[in-house]
Amino acid sequence: MDYRKERRAAFQATVAFRLGPGVGEALGWNARTTIPTLATDEPIRLFAARLRAEVSEWLYDESRPVALEECEGRWRPAVRALAANPLDVPSVAESVAAFNAHIRPMERGARTRGKYKTHRLSILTWAVWKGILPQLLPMSDDLVRAFVWDSLAFETTLPVLKHSLGAIKAWHQRLQLRVPLDAAGDFRRFTYSLSRFQGVQRRIIFPIHARAVRSLLRFQLEPHPPCPGVAGGCTVCRLFLHQWRDCLCAALTTVVCGRCAETAALQVCDRWENYDGLAGYRRFEGGSLINIKVRKNDQIREGHRPRIGVSKDPSLDINDQLTAFFREAGLTPRKGCTKRSEPQAPCLVCPPMFPRSTRGGKAFDLSRLPRSDEVSAMIVRGLEHVGYDPSLFSGISARRGGISTAIEKGVPEHILWMQSGHAQDAAARRYVRLGSPALLYDTWAAFGL
Repeated sequence: MDYRKERRAAFQATVAFRLGPGVGEALGWNARTTIPTLATDEPIRLFAARLRAEVSEWLYDESRPVALEECEGRWRPAVRALAANPLDVPSVAESVAAFNAHIRPMERGARTRGKYKTHRLSILTWAVWKGILPQLLPMSDDLVRAFVWDSLAFETTLPVLKHSLGAIKAWHQRLQLRVPLDAAGDFRRFTYSLSRFQGVQRRIIFPIHARAVRSLLRFQLEPHPPCPGVAGGCTVCRLFLHQWRDCLCAALTTVVCGRCAETAALQVCDRWENYDGLAGYRRFEGGSLINIKVRKNDQIREGHRPRIGVSKDPSLDINDQLTAFFREAGLTPRKGCTKRSEPQAPCLVCPPMFPRSTRGGKAFDLSRLPRSDEVSAMIVRGLEHVGYDPSLFSGISARRGGISTAIEKGVPEHILWMQSGHAQDAAARRYVRLGSPALLYDTWAAFGL
């Protein structure tokens, strides 16, 4: 047994012993955490009840999306459903309770709240192991230092430790307790000390440059005997269709300077063909607008709409290739699409723009959107299909390549941030209102397609 497995097994045995018979015998463990963590909080509740310690406030759960997050911008009917009977006058306490239930959790994103819940359970599991559960809250600076040191023994990385410290801070703020390591400079010095020995030189990740994008768009079906095509079950055509998906996914994500999570959320109805041409900008006829409903740093859901123009070389035209790929893969917009009327909401009828492959690569899964890691894998595979070394690229290569290419071609930063949705220069961006989309197309034009 190696060192980590031995230490983990010893930790789990100690926790099971402390929880006692009837609690520790049927414990489940979270397989995704570095430091051993109980799968559920029920053993903690039973153990605390035996100790006559009140822990319900410690175990609050805000990880699920609240109704006002799930409404996708349709907040008026959501509030009407949540509000009290219009004939009643709720007490102040009732209104405060409703605010705490429906508004306060949104101080942080749902994914962050879910991660914080897991970190809190890790800390509670550690407190059981340490034998200090009744004395855990409020955590002193020394208790935080002890937790971090014990976590390091399980080879916990700095990003996970920083997220744990964020969860501790949010935990204490939620319970209106003194926040540990809250003095000026404490947190910075703490994390800097950890980074000095955990810092390592990272592997080189190349951007997807303009030449690579041209290679992706020149990907061709290999010659083979006459066949009935994909619909007839031709293996070569079917394989090409999945590889073509990978190449188009990499090319599109790069030219719009996108993130994998943003591409993963795209549906076929998020491509608005000839949008600016229909608005009267004749020089941009045939181009496309890509509707990205929310970016990472766009929590108020204003969205971003990068552009793709028409290539001088027909073989490099992303618009034509997307149209052809959608047709061959059966990914056309469906009747009942609501994207144009409600661009911020997911369409309930249209398929993903880049659907994941089913097991064995025999078909596309149109039932759900791909995950961001699946899109990252598509991007890397696309580069491999056209002869690039996949070990030198990752999903972030697309965003790096799009921004780097545009900067090198002289696209003004404050315009580029509008195309990429970048967090920089956010204050200035609020004042920019272009009378023409011409500068937005400069990011696409930098690729010389």
